[in-house]
Amino acid sequence: MTGPALGETMLDVSKLNDHSRDFAHRLFRLFPEWIRYARFDPYEDFEPEAMLVEVPRPVGDPQHGLFITTSEWEVSVGFGENFHTRFGSDGDPGEAHFFDRALAFIEGFVAERLVVATAQQDNEWLGAWTVDRTREDIDELTVEPGVTLTIRSWRGTFDRKVVTAE
Repeated sequence: MTGPALGETMLDVSKLNDHSRDFAHRLFRLFPEWIRYARFDPYEDFEPEAMLVEVPRPVGDPQHGLFITTSEWEVSVGFGENFHTRFGSDGDPGEAHFFDRALAFIEGFVAERLVVATAQQDNEWLGAWTVDRTREDIDELTVEPGVTLTIRSWRGTFDRKVVTAE
């Protein structure tokens, strides 16, 4: 994808609310090519000037890539169908602090220093979390018998399933 689809227009960042506009400027300074994936958040009725960025995964299923929203005066970042995290919802003093944390998270994930782990048992989702590869060896991750652990990284470099027999 090289830009907006036929009939669509590029997001006018100046029309975002203050919070979303400030974060958009920071995000697109780091990842300028991602502006083509940005739009007003169509799922946000309360705050229609919030931003949604949906970046397709460079490998595998592009439908379940990275998403970033700025609704409800926070920044939410998700990957795939089973993982998301929020920045700012814990009452951080000042936007710059949680903007920095959100951008550091996004940068770490795209650089594959952070990967996403999800646990499932008998087709039931148990939870999802990130693994910091600079602190943990993903080859040493284990799960309880009967649980499947799925590791997914941005470019697929570290994708794997860990299953422990019962």
